[in-house]
Amino acid sequence: MDFLPIFARMVELFIIIIIGYVATKIKVINRDIKAGLTKIILYISIPCTILSSVANAEKLPEGKELLILLAVSFSSYIVLFVLAKITGILLGLSGKQKGAAEFGIMFANVGFIGFPVTEAIFGPDALIYTAMFNLPFNLLCYCLGVIMIKGEKLSKFGENSSANELLKLIFTPAMISSIMALIMTLLKTQVPDLISNTLERVGGITTPGALIIIGASLAEIKVSEMFNNSKAYLFAVMSVIVTPLITYLIYKPFTADYPVLFGVTVIISAMPVATAGTMLCVEHGGDERFMAQITFLTTLLTVFSIPIVATRL
Repeated sequence: MDFLPIFARMVELFIIIIIGYVATKIKVINRDIKAGLTKIILYISIPCTILSSVANAEKLPEGKELLILLAVSFSSYIVLFVLAKITGILLGLSGKQKGAAEFGIMFANVGFIGFPVTEAIFGPDALIYTAMFNLPFNLLCYCLGVIMIKGEKLSKFGENSSANELLKLIFTPAMISSIMALIMTLLKTQVPDLISNTLERVGGITTPGALIIIGASLAEIKVSEMFNNSKAYLFAVMSVIVTPLITYLIYKPFTADYPVLFGVTVIISAMPVATAGTMLCVEHGGDERFMAQITFLTTLLTVFSIPIVATRL
C-alpha cells in the first residue's frame, strides 16, 4: 500500500478532529451538544454502521475465515492484556496511572476511529471485520477496563456491581448490533435495498460525528498539560509502534491467507487510546490527566504511524 493516499486520508480525519476542537473553543459546541452527539453516535449511527457492514458488503467472511476472525479478535485481547501489564512495568508506573496505561494499551479506539480508518485503507468490506473486534471490546472495556482504571486487582471484578448493572455495561447497542451482524453473516441474510441503504446513510454520520466528539473532548484539556509528561511520550511509542509490530509478528503466520483480516488486526492494534478511557476515569476516579495525555498523543501520532504501518502490510 502506498503511504501518501493513506496519509492524506488520515490528515482528512484529523482535520475533522480539529474542526471539533475549534468549534468547542469558540462555543459552537458545548457539553450538552457533545453529550447529545455522543449518544447519537453510540446508540444510533455506530450500530447502523455495523449492520450496514453486512447488509452492503459485496463479500463476507465465511466458514473457516469467519472462525479465524472470531479467534483472532478474542485472542488479540489476551495479547494486549499481556502487553498492557508489561508496559506498566517498563514505564515504572504505579497505582491509577499504571491502570490508565494498561487500559490505554488494551483498549484502542475501535468504535470511533477504527471504522473510518479500516474503511479508508481496506474498503467498505473491511467493516465487518472491524465490527467483530467490537465484540471483545464491549465485553471487556466496561468491566476489566474499569478495574484497571481504578487500580484494583482482578479479584475485584463485579464485587460492587449487580449482575444487571454488568449486563447493561456489556450489552451496549454496539455489542448487540455486532452480535446481529455475526448472525446475519452466518445465515447469509439478504437485506432489502431500502433497509441497507438507510443503514448506510445513517451510519455515514459515524465518521465525522465521532471525530468531532474527539476534537471536542481534546478542547477541554489544557494544551500545556498534553506535552509535559515524558512517560506519556514513552507510552505513545509503545502503543502505536511497538504494539502493532508485536501483533504483526504474532498473527502473520495464522492469517497469511486472509490479507484483509490480517490487515485489520494490525491496524486495530495501532489505533489511539479509546476515548471511553477519559469518560471512565471521570466516572470512577481514575487518573484523568494521564489518560487525557496519552489519548491526545496517540491520536496525534496515528496520523503518521498508521500510514507507515499500512504500507508494511
